[in-house]
Amino acid sequence: MPSPTKKTLGPLISIFHNRSLEWKDGLTLILPGSVAVFAPLIYGFSRYSYAIGQFGPVAAERWSRPWYILAVVAALIFLFAAIIRIRTSRHSIAVHQNGLRLLLGQEKYLLWEEIAGVSTQATRYHFLGISFDPNIQGVIYPNTGKPIHLNNAMQNLPELLTLLKAKLYPRLLPHLQTNLNNGQWLHFGPLAIQQKGIILIGRSTPRPTQPIPWSHVTSVNVDSGFLVVELSDQPCLRLPVSKIPNIELLLQLIQPGVNS
Repeated sequence: MPSPTKKTLGPLISIFHNRSLEWKDGLTLILPGSVAVFAPLIYGFSRYSYAIGQFGPVAAERWSRPWYILAVVAALIFLFAAIIRIRTSRHSIAVHQNGLRLLLGQEKYLLWEEIAGVSTQATRYHFLGISFDPNIQGVIYPNTGKPIHLNNAMQNLPELLTLLKAKLYPRLLPHLQTNLNNGQWLHFGPLAIQQKGIILIGRSTPRPTQPIPWSHVTSVNVDSGFLVVELSDQPCLRLPVSKIPNIELLLQLIQPGVNS
């Protein structure tokens, strides 16, 4: 298949940009960076001023040098972080009729048939009884190459992930259903399913010689960011949904087996 181009992607449906620089960056980046640079710089100067009057220039230089070095290191780290933030503010993902145009450091094109799936996770943090806005994360899984990780830096990320699933799932489901009916294993990250049952294939779990039969699975649901598989004869399985691509399709495909 020839490499896709902007022209082969078809008409633009929607474009999603990373969050631009705003006042919050002053609190999260500029203010801490300034403190990290000027605090050791000022303290080093005070050590130099004190030592040069009491012990001479050699002692003054020796006492202040570590703090000046620390200030330079902090300045380099702050500069590096600022450059990354400025560059990421220009990132975007354009959704076209036939695929995606990714501007995430490098320009890349992906047709829908070149994407294996997408995963989503929403984590809500609580502190002293205060509930914060959920932290949304997503992953796009190309057929080849590394997964593409997305976070709250992308504006309207939930809308983007919903649009991706609406474009991908109708294409993926018939193929998955056919393979399942033909007795093939369908892989969804750390687990796989087949007509006979379910099997774990994650690194932290030894791969069993036989799948867990559907007759031993009492229920499958999503709870607090985990896929929970309730079993009749052993402890339940809990897998993070962020590691499971196309979890909605997985749940749809396994319902007949669980309910049989």
